[in-house]
Amino acid sequence: MKNKLFEPKTFKLNELMFLGEAFLLENNIENSKKEIEWFVIDRFQLKLEDVKLNNKKKISEKNKFFFIDFIKRRSQGYPFQYILSKSQFYGYDFFVTQDTLIPRPETELIIDVAKKYGFFDFCLDIGTGSGNLSITLLREKIVKRVHAIDISEKALLVAEKNKKIHGVTEISFEKIDFLNYNFRKKYDLIVANPPYITKKDYKNLPKEIKSFEPKIALTDFADGLTFYKKISKNLPLILNKNGMLIVEIGLENTKKEIDFIFRQPNFILKWYKDLNNNYRALEVVHSC
Repeated sequence: MKNKLFEPKTFKLNELMFLGEAFLLENNIENSKKEIEWFVIDRFQLKLEDVKLNNKKKISEKNKFFFIDFIKRRSQGYPFQYILSKSQFYGYDFFVTQDTLIPRPETELIIDVAKKYGFFDFCLDIGTGSGNLSITLLREKIVKRVHAIDISEKALLVAEKNKKIHGVTEISFEKIDFLNYNFRKKYDLIVANPPYITKKDYKNLPKEIKSFEPKIALTDFADGLTFYKKISKNLPLILNKNGMLIVEIGLENTKKEIDFIFRQPNFILKWYKDLNNNYRALEVVHSC
């Protein structure tokens, strides 16, 4: 049955939202009600109480067009954050496009771990993407300055835009292929959320991820361990004494392998679990 949402008529906000929710639910978008609320608040510049209590206002044709476009794209699996060009990370809003990964709540654990130790001078952010880790570290006053690198020029343009949005200055972005680069600097903190999905597992990712997010930021096209091995090999050369590396891992069943990769003299390892009680981040300290 055709959804009344697409009929050529004027709707009140509550009618529009009800019909949109029904259509998204029919297309297996489970969090449809909340997503519609977020969209309406953002695009129509309303407050939550306006949406909840004052939602019987008629919607203009222009806003109806925007709403229907959102519903159609979202029903096809297009990620909510890309539609809004916005994603939240650690309480901050970041501009995102399909050239960057959508920041995940799990990655916030990297910030939490770094914050425990107070303040670092010089930080390296490997595979910065939208710049969410670097910028958050600066905004939370965890680091003084950041060298953020990525292989993607388009991702770096997004990061530069976020730098301006957040008004941070002590950060330099550079296009670098980490796997084929010889560093000449040392850092006090290194953070990374590397492409850790295996070539095999990539094929089985949900459509929302596989069809829209950048493949190069998700998989190493191999066993998912390529970046960990490269980081570990370079660590004695690029991490200052008493410096710290914090990396994210994906599946918990890779913990044993990644632990083995980083076990070397003068490095102390500590593992952290996320809110789902899964091992998610590894801390490596250069002890001497």
